[in-house]
Amino acid sequence: MSEIKNTSYTHENYSAHAGFVPLLTSKITALLSPQPSDKILDLGAGDLILTSKISKHCSQILALDASTDLLTAGRELFPTNDYPNMDTRLVDCRYLDKETDVVDGTWDKVFSNAALHWILRDPSTRKNVFTAVHGCLVPGGKFVAEMGGFGNIDEIHVALTAALVMKGVKVEQVQEANPWFFPSDIHMKSMLEESGFDVEMIELEARPTELSLEDEKGEGGVKAWMEMFGQRFLELVDEPEREAVVKLARNLLEGVSRREDGRWIAGYVRLRWVATKRA
Repeated sequence: MSEIKNTSYTHENYSAHAGFVPLLTSKITALLSPQPSDKILDLGAGDLILTSKISKHCSQILALDASTDLLTAGRELFPTNDYPNMDTRLVDCRYLDKETDVVDGTWDKVFSNAALHWILRDPSTRKNVFTAVHGCLVPGGKFVAEMGGFGNIDEIHVALTAALVMKGVKVEQVQEANPWFFPSDIHMKSMLEESGFDVEMIELEARPTELSLEDEKGEGGVKAWMEMFGQRFLELVDEPEREAVVKLARNLLEGVSRREDGRWIAGYVRLRWVATKRA
């Protein structure tokens, strides 16, 4: 994913509060269907939990991510001696086109899970990402991905916006700070086709997702989620105010996102596709 300069976004916090991300992947890995001869590029690979599993079923896999902390932690968990066909590289995938030795037309598949909504956020680099992925693939190669889709975590987005506005931040500032891009299936299909792909399948799926448990001190749950993933929003207020913004947003969400047993549910919507590079 794109570089997130955030002390809350560490491997430890990610594992504790977003460990579900690499686990809820049965559908996208089935669509990827790695084969023993496949050479695969993984965009926004994070701490390599999913990448390492895929590596057991392909010839070679290169994991790209912009987080030094996540890649380092991943390499400690999955050392080269045990995963000799898995390599890593520190890359901000918004600028994948600059990696000329990767964009070389030799990859059978380009894969991404839960990262492109960060990578594609900036409209000025979005087209370059698609062009670079197209350039990575052999003719007939596949681009297989899953990301946040239209409507993803709407309730959290609205609660953070409301909390910030109540603290005096303008709505326009909140909109500008939004770190995500959640397109519809129609929009994504159009972008893929314009970039030289034939779309074999594309779908949106509503997938309410259980977050980490909130402890007796009120830590964890949706609060931890906002502190980790919503840093760009929280930077709109001075640091002493950020805790108050998170608590206010949490309280706004309690009636719609917290179950009777105390568990928090986030309204995830997943967009996934399989697209083939035109010969």
